[in-house]
Amino acid sequence: MRRDVFDTHYDAIFKYILYLTNDRHLAHDLLQETFYRYYQKNYDTNERLYLLKIARNLVYDHYRRKKLISFFTLKKEPIATAKLPEEVTIQNADNEALYHALQQIKTNYREVVILRYIEQYSVKETAEILNTTEVKVKNDTARGLRALRELLGGVRDV
Repeated sequence: MRRDVFDTHYDAIFKYILYLTNDRHLAHDLLQETFYRYYQKNYDTNERLYLLKIARNLVYDHYRRKKLISFFTLKKEPIATAKLPEEVTIQNADNEALYHALQQIKTNYREVVILRYIEQYSVKETAEILNTTEVKVKNDTARGLRALRELLGGVRDV
């Protein structure tokens, strides 16, 4: 049972932590701690929700201990495709611009955009993960997307 939870959610939780920390080594450490804490509590329902909450809290705790003002720096992951080199270059440039813009918006907007559009969680799931209301998620999503559009200046359709 425990191995199934790990196998099922490892990639998603790792990517989420990596997006928030931009540090592969730290992401692996926090991922291990996430599953350790999850197994200590033996949550029975909605595994991914609890794993994401635990991971988010661990990331915040880490940065609180380090007393860093800028919580997150996102990292562009390499894209493996069968596209032409020009298409890959254009897509990578668009991704780079998006990640750079994400780094410049408010942390709460960034989290909502990551969960809603990169991790593709519903409004309700995002609200549960962030321990907030669905209305706040909707408002932060709209404001975050507006801020990204302004920063990107029509570079790409957000």
